[in-house]
Amino acid sequence: SIIAEHRQQLDAVLDEISDLEAVMDSVKHLYQQVVKKKEKIMQSMNLHKGLLSVLWRLPTEVLSQIFNHCLPETKLWPPSNLRAPMLLTRICQRWREVAVGTPDLWCRMYVQADNRGWKQAAFCYDLWLKCS
Repeated sequence: SIIAEHRQQLDAVLDEISDLEAVMDSVKHLYQQVVKKKEKIMQSMNLHKGLLSVLWRLPTEVLSQIFNHCLPETKLWPPSNLRAPMLLTRICQRWREVAVGTPDLWCRMYVQADNRGWKQAAFCYDLWLKCS
């Protein structure tokens, strides 16, 4: 009877150890997944850093030409912060300087006469005229 009781206790302890090992295996697997995900994110970050580095090394004239190709193809487009050239002024300080310093980006303007969004439009038109 005492032996049976000890055997039961031993079996319970072994079951608990088995359960803990299963949890540890799950944690190890989850840890490995997190490590892999971190490695992928780090690779992506390093790739993006490299691309940014290349963009920073582009001469102003080349960046200016690239910006010209970003302009909408239609000639009738109202200024918008969501479209070139206004969008280009919002990326970083260097892009803003290059965009503002490229008069070709600002030589066309479409004026839409309505009362909706007039404050934003006035800001866009003001910047546009200063850059042209």
